[in-house]
Amino acid sequence: MRFEAFTAEEMYELLAIRQEVFVVEQNCAYLDADALDPTAWHLLGRGQSGSIAAYLRVNPPGTRFAEPSVGRLLTRASDRGKGLAQAAMEKAISKCRRDYPGMGIRISAQTYLTDFYNGFGFSACSPPYEEDGIPHVDMFKPFTP
Repeated sequence: MRFEAFTAEEMYELLAIRQEVFVVEQNCAYLDADALDPTAWHLLGRGQSGSIAAYLRVNPPGTRFAEPSVGRLLTRASDRGKGLAQAAMEKAISKCRRDYPGMGIRISAQTYLTDFYNGFGFSACSPPYEEDGIPHVDMFKPFTP
């Protein structure tokens, strides 16, 4: 979904779940409204209740990194363990392959999630660094036809 397609209610719900997970749950004060949302493609997965259960965004090349990137991946605490994050990443990777053929994908991953991203073919490509007080590492998935 493109930014301009969101209703005010949908954008409010999206920002609320991102703050619930990344600010409150992870106890991390950071500026979520980072100016990347207007150019990103947003994937919202809804649970049986109709509320957002999983989310991520795909940033086009030249916005966050030179390559397309996937970020803000989350699942609501009550919806974890159901494979939603895996399904969301598969959709994001397919989207990147389709929209940016021949390009690899770069992410900034919380270090405790490197094994999760390794499972999709991402490899660490930077030393660990702190971002907003949380250890991160850049990871890259080369293009594979």
